[in-house]
Amino acid sequence: MEDDKSSVKWTISAYVRATTTEDGSILLDINKGLCYSLNVVGARMWLTIEASQSGITLESIVDALETHFEVPRCEFETDAAEYLDKLERMGLVQCNGDSIPFKAFGAGG
Repeated sequence: MEDDKSSVKWTISAYVRATTTEDGSILLDINKGLCYSLNVVGARMWLTIEASQSGITLESIVDALETHFEVPRCEFETDAAEYLDKLERMGLVQCNGDSIPFKAFGAGG
């Protein structure tokens, strides 16, 4: 299971555009014509994924978030996995493998 979790890479969906300020981000799904807002932590997560053109693992996202916010790693892992799952269900991000990260961290009971 550990290998599965670490091999899943996340990317931004091709039809999503974003703009970011110090208060967060606004996402536009150009296919659906819908806008979404992200808070500061969500925006940092989005920028981290966006910066990695070839995709990024959940572990690497959590590593990046830890450099900006003082939150226990286990909390970041759970929250980030849950957030990625939500973004994927909305079609805003994609993963290259099975959508397992949220359950891989023992969350989602």
